[in-house]
Amino acid sequence: MFTTVVLDPNVTNHLIAATVNQLKQFSDNGGPVLFGTDVGFTKLYDTTQEFQLMHRVLSERQVLASLTTNPARFFKAARKGKVEQGFDADLVVLDGDPLSDVANLAKVSTTIRAGHVIYQKP
Repeated sequence: MFTTVVLDPNVTNHLIAATVNQLKQFSDNGGPVLFGTDVGFTKLYDTTQEFQLMHRVLSERQVLASLTTNPARFFKAARKGKVEQGFDADLVVLDGDPLSDVANLAKVSTTIRAGHVIYQKP
């Protein structure tokens, strides 16, 4: 969001550094990190930069958990957040391994909700 509303790059860089530091402190103190976007506020749909900024202070697995198990646990969605028998068939298929490059989390190939494909990259 800071890259779209703040015109001064120095201010933007300061805000990003402060926010990344707050994310680290929050996570280090046991806060559940939940991924969210500013879609609706901005028309930028590419989440690559957000994942990369998070990865400055979180591991690949922690960033992945912010999209999967953390929200499921936080919102008490007992049948979501894992690929496991008995869980809802909500899946996102990526074009690359997010553990080798966290930016691959933004490379969505297919989205499946309740066992039905709701998005497939052309």
